[in-house]
Amino acid sequence: GGMAKVVNVCTSTDCASKGGKHVLKDLEDMCAGTSCEARGTACLNHCGKGPNVEVRIQGKAPKVIEKIDSLNAIAKVLKSEAGVEISKLEKQVAEIKYEARRAKTAQDRDEKLQKAFKVLGGEDAAGKTDARLASQLLVMRARERMEKSAEDALSDAVKAAELFQASAEPFVLLGLIYEKLGRWDEAMNSAEEAVAKGDQREANGIVRRVKQKTPQQDEDAIRKRQEEEKAEKARKEQEEEEEKKKKAAAAKKKAAQAKKKKAEEEAAKKQAEEEARRKAEEEAAEARRKAEEEARRKAEEEEARNRLEGEKRERLQRARAEAAEVKRIAEEAEAIKRQLEEAAAKEARRAAAEQERVARESSLQGRLTACCRTPAVNGDDAE
Repeated sequence: GGMAKVVNVCTSTDCASKGGKHVLKDLEDMCAGTSCEARGTACLNHCGKGPNVEVRIQGKAPKVIEKIDSLNAIAKVLKSEAGVEISKLEKQVAEIKYEARRAKTAQDRDEKLQKAFKVLGGEDAAGKTDARLASQLLVMRARERMEKSAEDALSDAVKAAELFQASAEPFVLLGLIYEKLGRWDEAMNSAEEAVAKGDQREANGIVRRVKQKTPQQDEDAIRKRQEEEKAEKARKEQEEEEEKKKKAAAAKKKAAQAKKKKAEEEAAKKQAEEEARRKAEEEAAEARRKAEEEARRKAEEEEARNRLEGEKRERLQRARAEAAEVKRIAEEAEAIKRQLEEAAAKEARRAAAEQERVARESSLQGRLTACCRTPAVNGDDAE
């Protein structure tokens, strides 16, 4: 029975060491919902050249293809050998899942799964973008989480089964989680559902293990589950308490920062006010200084003006006095000149008069002399 197209992946020691089991998971995801099925198989006798796969198509001879060691090689096998072509979106997600399966750390794997969810529009929108791809991502994350906490993994597995019910993988995962939690009936139901959907490996193993459980094992499992639930509850309570403490510390820190900020703002405001007051005082002092300088300058100018006016008046007075003195001296000189002229004129008149007198006297004397020296001509003249 089964599908007409099957890709068998070698999971023997040599191929497994080269990543054969990861190749099987890659092919199972890429074949889901198609006309092709991926299965694990024993050695294909091509050791040293793996990972190896065998393509079986009804009516054709089986074909072994070696060295399937990349996503491109896997996609090529599906397209060229099985006629299955994947979409661009699925190729994007498949590339990230391929890296996630081969990542070395849990943190790296988780980061890559988050990246894949973003390609689908984010975790909340992924189911609407592509339910099958979203379901496969949830299954991968649930398998990762199951190692630490089956309870945390359960919600992812339930959602994965709801998104893509045609796939056996979410129900296999639910069977494993319920088995780990000791919820046998749910584990059996999920495993049988996975078998009905075509899983013949893990699901049958779950069914066998659950059927072998004894009542005592049930009690032990119930007690263990209760202890785990109690421990889980204590862990969650501790986490909540730590979260509360963190929030309280954060709130306290925030309040301290707000207080510090307010104090800094008040200090800055006070400093600004002080600076403004100091500046205003400096400006007022400067204005007073300038006013005093201006008043002093004006007073000095007024004083200089008054001094100049005084000096001008003094010079004017001195000039007037000097002019008056010059006038007086000139007048005195003129008076002296007139006096001298008058004295000279008087002296000249006197000298002329004297000269005239002397001349008269001289003339008279001459006549007298002449008269005495001239002899008498006649008696009349002798008399």
